[in-house]
Amino acid sequence: MKQRKPITRDEWSKIILVLAITIGIYLRFNPTLQAGFAINDGGMFAVMVDDLRANGFALPRFTTYNHLDIPYAYPPLGFYLGALVSIIFGWDSIQVVRWAPAFFASLSIPAFYLLALQLLKNQFHAAVSTLFLALMPRALWWFVMGGGLTRSPGQFFMLLTLAVVIRLYEKNRRSDIFLAGIFGGLAVMSHPEAAVHTLVSAIFFWLMLSRTRKTFTQSILVGLVVAAVSAPWWASVISHHGIAPLLSGAATGSKIEAIFNLLFFVFTEEPYATVIAVLGLIGIAHRLIRRDYLLPLWMAIPFFIEGRSAAGPAAIPLAMLAALGLVEVILPSIQPAPSNEAEVSSTERNVFIYLILYLIFSTSQFGIQLAAATLYPPDEEAMRWARENTPDDSRFLVLTGTTSVSCDSVMEWFPAISGRKSLFTVQGTEWTKGAGFNAYVRSTYPVQECLSNSDVACLEGLVDRADYDYIYISKILRVNNCGPLSPQRQFPYFVESLKLDAGFDAVYETDGVLISRQK
Repeated sequence: MKQRKPITRDEWSKIILVLAITIGIYLRFNPTLQAGFAINDGGMFAVMVDDLRANGFALPRFTTYNHLDIPYAYPPLGFYLGALVSIIFGWDSIQVVRWAPAFFASLSIPAFYLLALQLLKNQFHAAVSTLFLALMPRALWWFVMGGGLTRSPGQFFMLLTLAVVIRLYEKNRRSDIFLAGIFGGLAVMSHPEAAVHTLVSAIFFWLMLSRTRKTFTQSILVGLVVAAVSAPWWASVISHHGIAPLLSGAATGSKIEAIFNLLFFVFTEEPYATVIAVLGLIGIAHRLIRRDYLLPLWMAIPFFIEGRSAAGPAAIPLAMLAALGLVEVILPSIQPAPSNEAEVSSTERNVFIYLILYLIFSTSQFGIQLAAATLYPPDEEAMRWARENTPDDSRFLVLTGTTSVSCDSVMEWFPAISGRKSLFTVQGTEWTKGAGFNAYVRSTYPVQECLSNSDVACLEGLVDRADYDYIYISKILRVNNCGPLSPQRQFPYFVESLKLDAGFDAVYETDGVLISRQK
């Protein structure tokens, strides 16, 4: 019987990379395919895509979202890409924010491989790192949601920028100054947090890898190119509104509580056994023992710089640390020393087969839960009814029963679909509230808690009746903190109290929604 030819290390690296990209693409498109609508957020971005098209692709001064005169200050590259997608495929903006984020999130997988290859200097290590990133729930969570229309391009261009910056520091290629500047400018044009993490990471890599006068000068030149590439955006914002909206947006991100995610190492979001997190901890110990601090420090930095979204950029070095934990520590400990380093043993092959199958299952289950965080048909139908049957200047008090404002699809999508003003929708106010943004968000909690804790009288003292014309109640709370509730919560006592209140008339009711108008 002819003996099977062993798999070489080079072949194995390519197989793992192809699997990482292929499976990663599936895992990024599958949640939105199951949801039937954009996942979670993206309502404001859908409106901003429409605003851009209506303004002939010139940046508007304000977005029409929620009738609040919110400055059109958000980095606009994602909106331009979304508008282009809508023209090419004939989609409306809702379809754009449903599908485009998963596409750009998929592009980040090969971009990550290029970065891992620059840092690890080993194709096999880079391929395994890419596998872990592709199959890590945290690495896809916020990027496949509707709001991923800006987050995903931001991550993609951040990865490309850092890969080129590292090559610049190590090889001093002049062409990389312009390439890094272009990619960095596109990252700045995509998402504010991508801009921050790109800048901080580039400074960190200079300190860890270079620290020469020549590369410092090159870094300044890269920064100048970044400023030139992104100037059409920030110059337009400053000319229309001054610097205040940019400062306001920059003041809303940090949350000190995020450091606990680092301390307890729970930010991979793996729903079952936290395999990647455990391998990452082993990788951290392996690097520290060798006094190689680059990856552990890089992973920790986002939790001190940008607490609210730290887990996203932290997942990048964590995937590399997990790969090193597996390849450098676990595999050598469970198999005899190979007679040929260039060949892959059956033990190693079986370990990878198990890991891949398990991680596909685990992340698929996470995707199923994520798909539940979407706008459901009863609410979409009620919002469309409001658009057709209420005056354009109507003001709505929207009640959903959740205080998880970043995972409240009804609250964000109501102004986008109905075209009417929602009093306590917080999206967009980060550009106007500044340092008061978090306090404003907290001020909305008591209003939502009325729905589950009391009757309509609870609203007195919290909201002046002169401030709104209609109350919109989403009767069923299916999701909280972006995960499905079991059992789902309903609010029959509040609903009945509103129906009996002499100051309101019920004008629309289904099993899922009640809309009442003030008399």
